[in-house]
Amino acid sequence: MQRQWFVGWLVFVAMGSLAFGSPAVAQPHAVQSAASAPPSRQTAAQWKGLAAQYPGDEGIERDPRVLFVEDFETGSVAEIGRRWGNIRLPENISLSDELHAASPGVRSLRIRDNGHLFTHTRGVDTMFARFYVKFHEQIGYIHHFVHLVADRTPEPWPKGGAGETPPGDAKFSTGIEPTGVWGKYPPPGIWNFYTYWHEMKTKWGTVFTGKEEPIEPGRWYCVEVMLRANSAPEKADGIQAFWVDGELKGWFDGFRWRTTDKLKINSFWLLFYNTDQPARHNKDPHPETRQMEVWFDDIVLATEYIGPVQGRPASGKKRATPSQSALMTPGLLIAEPTGVVFSEKFEQGPGKFEGGEVVEDGAGGSKVYAFPARGAWIWNAFSQPVSEATTIRFKLKPLGQPRDIQVLIWSGKHSDNCRYHIGPLEPGKWHAIEFRAIEARVGWGARGPSLEGDVLDNFKLVFAGGEDDRLLLDEFEIGQ
Repeated sequence: MQRQWFVGWLVFVAMGSLAFGSPAVAQPHAVQSAASAPPSRQTAAQWKGLAAQYPGDEGIERDPRVLFVEDFETGSVAEIGRRWGNIRLPENISLSDELHAASPGVRSLRIRDNGHLFTHTRGVDTMFARFYVKFHEQIGYIHHFVHLVADRTPEPWPKGGAGETPPGDAKFSTGIEPTGVWGKYPPPGIWNFYTYWHEMKTKWGTVFTGKEEPIEPGRWYCVEVMLRANSAPEKADGIQAFWVDGELKGWFDGFRWRTTDKLKINSFWLLFYNTDQPARHNKDPHPETRQMEVWFDDIVLATEYIGPVQGRPASGKKRATPSQSALMTPGLLIAEPTGVVFSEKFEQGPGKFEGGEVVEDGAGGSKVYAFPARGAWIWNAFSQPVSEATTIRFKLKPLGQPRDIQVLIWSGKHSDNCRYHIGPLEPGKWHAIEFRAIEARVGWGARGPSLEGDVLDNFKLVFAGGEDDRLLLDEFEIGQ
């Protein structure tokens, strides 16, 4: 499957942000709380947390409210990356004997310069993420940090999306991140949220600043984040909040995060991403002296407030049964196709495809379909109602320099083309392409309504290129 991993630029935006404890000044805004409404800032400050029920976190992974646990006590860095599902720059990641005071174990995780772990849980409407973190005494300003994500069509890797307003039925996310606020605070700064959702006022996301307490380098902190989806598509009662060492430091509500309750919170990104941009923005006088290192430990994801580690495990030191990515369980996050409703391998000719010609350029001299920039298309060879499971797969091999490769599917529901953009492909090599039909969307940027609920009965591939440029197409199929 061809996608490009990308983490975008951090841009601080004042519009739409709220200070902790301040009256509402912009959307999202403070809302009244009732017994049947989402929890309020006042009640949240009194929560005891799941950790209080499990001294030293021992056995917390068996609680049905817990989604994912990682204490870094089991396995090598490579093994940890495999069970999370995605690891970037493992050569920058190591296990460490640096421990926080309440640690029930003997190891933590260290990341230097840049790196990440990325995983998925079953989809939920409310996710709490607790982690322990310590920054190096000489830490600099950080570009991006830990994120919670709701993704309708999850993949093993993070999708990025900087500078793009996500559709309300596809994605929303928030990152708990240190910020220097343009040099107001020494590195790494203070905690804030960096948030993307479909109603944000700028394409570069929105920053929400809580209680402005400078983060002390070299000191362990227990940080916990809550992301709660709106209870119905038309309601603006979503929340995000964060705690530091068990104290509520930021609470922001009134969000209409999503336009469908099919969109669930299901991804956790343990990210340490650094460039020279934050040092420039914050006018750091000595960026060359900074040591970009961070330690993490005792991560728990759950559907209820967790709280800091309390007490000691009965066995003295504990080793949690490690969790693994929910993507490793087919069908847990999104419905999987169970069969093929149409396929074309071109061995007997073009079938109903038009715009190109069959040539012998496949593996072992097999036949494939070659076409120029004007495209290849097929109509009325299949008719399939589009659901989450509807999947389109094929292989492409660029000859020459084809660029801006797009799938176009005419939507009778929207009376417009739905598009799916395929990233740059290396010429002269075969590439397997796979996507969900609901990822095809109206508009040049594919940011409009999706193909969901329509009927898939056509398909077209086009690209920009010269007169002699070609794409080779093979093993086209539609799964349902």
